[in-house]
Amino acid sequence: MRRRRRRNRKLLYALQISWIVLAITATIVIITQSSKWFGNGDSTEVNAEGTIGNNGEPNGSTDQDSSGDIHTGTPTPEVTITPTVSPEGSGNEAGDDGTGQVGTPSITPGVGENEGSTNPGETTPPEDNGDSSASIGDSDRVIDPEKPMVALTFDDGPYPPVTKKILETLEKNDARATFFVMGNRMDTYGETAKMVHDAGNQIGNHSYSHKDLTKLDKKGIEHEVDYSNELINEVADVGNAFLRPPYGAKSEKVSQYVKVPMIAWCVDTLDWKSRDKNAVFEEVKKSVSDGAIILMHDLYPSTADAIELVVPWLIEQGYQVVTVEEMFKAKGIELEAGKIYYNAK
Repeated sequence: MRRRRRRNRKLLYALQISWIVLAITATIVIITQSSKWFGNGDSTEVNAEGTIGNNGEPNGSTDQDSSGDIHTGTPTPEVTITPTVSPEGSGNEAGDDGTGQVGTPSITPGVGENEGSTNPGETTPPEDNGDSSASIGDSDRVIDPEKPMVALTFDDGPYPPVTKKILETLEKNDARATFFVMGNRMDTYGETAKMVHDAGNQIGNHSYSHKDLTKLDKKGIEHEVDYSNELINEVADVGNAFLRPPYGAKSEKVSQYVKVPMIAWCVDTLDWKSRDKNAVFEEVKKSVSDGAIILMHDLYPSTADAIELVVPWLIEQGYQVVTVEEMFKAKGIELEAGKIYYNAK
């Protein structure tokens, strides 16, 4: 009887130890899988949706390809981890702009209709400058209206590691560019925006949080545009900054409530898609012409690398690399509030 009790007690102890070992093993497995599912805070990989990595570095959002279709992959302007699959509204959304058309992103030049040309009636004829050169912007910078020029533009920043490298290349080549910054990035990266401005470059407004303005009502549009402009002016005295509407989306409703000129583009480098400096360089060489506005994003190291190729090449080809404002002034084109411009031709 005692032997049987002793044997049963040993079996019970063995069973308890087995359950403890099993519980510890299960706990380890759960912790390991949780790290894979939710990340360990150091991952920088781009997932299938093109969203932002856990380190806060921008990876992707939505944009249009050459067919005009919206795809994921373009830079997401949010500093926080916010997946963006399609443009969304804020405030009270209005699906109709009063013209009977649903407020979806319009096809922009370089990816659809009106490619390479300014919308009819949206610019005034060039005025006679009366001189062969015009001093615009920096006191020691001279823009010659008789020579070809292009405007490099960067969206969705600033992002210090990339923006600062681009600034170094521009300064080295006595070139200037226009940076369309996000209002919701000013609190985190305001010092970089100020650095852009202090270096003689133009600061533009790319809205507060990259909402599709055509899907917003008056209050929503004014919040995205005006509030963003207020935040930008807190770090750099730019006044009423030119607007680049997110996704290049425009409508009559947007034109009605936006009180500054809107700047689109005619050369899309697709830097968000290729992430390759040579591919970006080839897009510029293939499509650039006098008066062109070139679209890029100061979010990717590959774009900063591409600029090291693009800027010297443009200068070698005889182009003046200027800001959007410098280019339109030099060409005598007066920009009007609420109208969108694709180039300075």
